Amino acid sequence: MLGAILFPIAAAGLAAIKQNQSFRFSSKAESGSSDAVAKMTEALSNDRALLAKYEREQATLRTEVIRRRKLYQDGRISKGEVEEVERAFVAALNRVHETRDSVIETDIAITEAVLGEKVARLPILPVNGFSETKDLARFNGGFKWSLKEAPRIERYFAQTFGRPLPVTALGQSETHNRLGFDHHDSMDIAVHPDSTEGKALQNELRKMGVPFIAFRGAVPGASTGPHIHIGRPSGRLARG
Repeated sequence: MLGAILFPIAAAGLAAIKQNQSFRFSSKAESGSSDAVAKMTEALSNDRALLAKYEREQATLRTEVIRRRKLYQDGRISKGEVEEVERAFVAALNRVHETRDSVIETDIAITEAVLGEKVARLPILPVNGFSETKDLARFNGGFKWSLKEAPRIERYFAQTFGRPLPVTALGQSETHNRLGFDHHDSMDIAVHPDSTEGKALQNELRKMGVPFIAFRGAVPGASTGPHIHIGRPSGRLARG
């Protein structure tokens, strides 16, 4: 989803760079981004506290569901009393899932924004070039990527690992709007790059020629959302 990643500004050899769509972060992406990241980090902290609260409520309701079901089996309460707490439990469970998804998405977005400053100092990659550091790996695939190709990635992952691709951001989201980044043709996958799934996904993307940046996270004092960003680098949204 997301990072302070921009296409190179016009210079000598622009036509070739544009054709190759090389990875590069622009210093313009840093303008105003610190405040946005700080605000999102604060919001993330609040959401994590809220998630912990919702998880406690869910656990309490789960215990109550079990208790009332037993009472109903013993003929001590009505079925309606059981259904009442079951509905409350389902609502609490939905709140947990929704809040957890939001936390993961924001966590990943902040990780990209913070590590973007490191990527800005890395050399531009040639077409199909690959580079790796302790924090991230990047591949400048020559395939003309768009979100229309996302189902191919989803099918590969589901067939290989027997579970849905854990997409946290498909295209532009409110989180990207708040951070001021264009993520309309990218997708973020919540898998650790060094996991079995992460390594296999990166290998498949390289075979397909699909560009990506794999973030390991590990940002001291900041969000640490390891994930794989599929698609071209995210640029700053136009203002005004």
